[in-house]
Amino acid sequence: MSDQKIRIAILGTGMSLKVFHRPSIIFHEDKFVLHSVLERSGKGRAKEVCGDSIKVATTYDEILADSEVDLVVVSTPNNTHFPFAKAALEAGKHVLIEKPMCITAAQGQELKELADAKALILSVYQNRRWDSDFLTVQKLLKSGKLGELVDFASNYDRYRPLPASHVPGATWKEQPGEHNDVIYNLGSHIIDQLYVLFGMPDKVACRFSDVRGVGVDEGFHMTLFYPPTPGTASSPFVATVQGSILSCLPAQQRFLIRGTKGSFIKYGVDPQEAHLKKVGNATQVSGDWGVEQPEAWGTLFEARPAAEGEQYESVKGDYNALYANLYEAIKGGKDKLIVKPEQAIDVLRIIELGQKAAKEERIVSARE
Repeated sequence: MSDQKIRIAILGTGMSLKVFHRPSIIFHEDKFVLHSVLERSGKGRAKEVCGDSIKVATTYDEILADSEVDLVVVSTPNNTHFPFAKAALEAGKHVLIEKPMCITAAQGQELKELADAKALILSVYQNRRWDSDFLTVQKLLKSGKLGELVDFASNYDRYRPLPASHVPGATWKEQPGEHNDVIYNLGSHIIDQLYVLFGMPDKVACRFSDVRGVGVDEGFHMTLFYPPTPGTASSPFVATVQGSILSCLPAQQRFLIRGTKGSFIKYGVDPQEAHLKKVGNATQVSGDWGVEQPEAWGTLFEARPAAEGEQYESVKGDYNALYANLYEAIKGGKDKLIVKPEQAIDVLRIIELGQKAAKEERIVSARE
């Protein structure tokens, strides 16, 4: 498989197929080909989205038995990620799983060990590592303009009081008891971003909310405690992440970061998803793909000596970078992989710590 394109099978025909995975596969047409899509319903959605050139499988066994499939993309409800990914690895396929990786850290560890044993690539679709705003925050922190960090807040909010049908449970993300809470969906993105920046916390506090009463938590607020910087600080560094689908605001706050030399505040979300929903993959070849307009840039406040605010230009986002890196890892070895399975396992551990902290109404140590 050293010179040929990587042949992909995608499980599921939902938004992720149309908005995220297929566009990136098309963008990297020199590296990947969409070979097949699993569609059990028989409604014709797969060919409606992807065209007639793809193969449509009506059972997962067809994909597992197909020797032409090199990589399986698991884009199905959260509680199916583990069994589908495990079956693909056992069949000798590389695997890319939609976030969350699975439901528990123990499941994630089992998948990692299986992938290692079979010398296969296992990764998670944490595309928001390539969000414009997150790349901008990484650049800003590296610049030192904020000085020593005082605190860090990351929000990911939307407004969806009930599904379009106004009936709880109308979509799988609204099904109670299936690990569809916001912390697994919106939360797994921003917890992953925080993990990339700061690693595993020492302690975690968390609370959840189900104001709608549908049996699925629509909000969470998590506080992560990190050890003080040696020689400079005497108190822990505190970061907060929160997500809600009950935030009715015209512009959602995304980041608020405060340091000893300045602060940064950012509203709104990366434009790539909205672009893809509107016009599909065509924007990926235009000059403004992943570029935030100036009115969406964050504001940097620096003390000189009074705090003065100025726009801080956003870095260009690029979801396609994930698939480019995945190709490098499959062709060149897992050491090249950016979104590593052990990182996704740690994100699940943080979620589990948050669940324990909320249940026991206390701050939980990561060493427990």
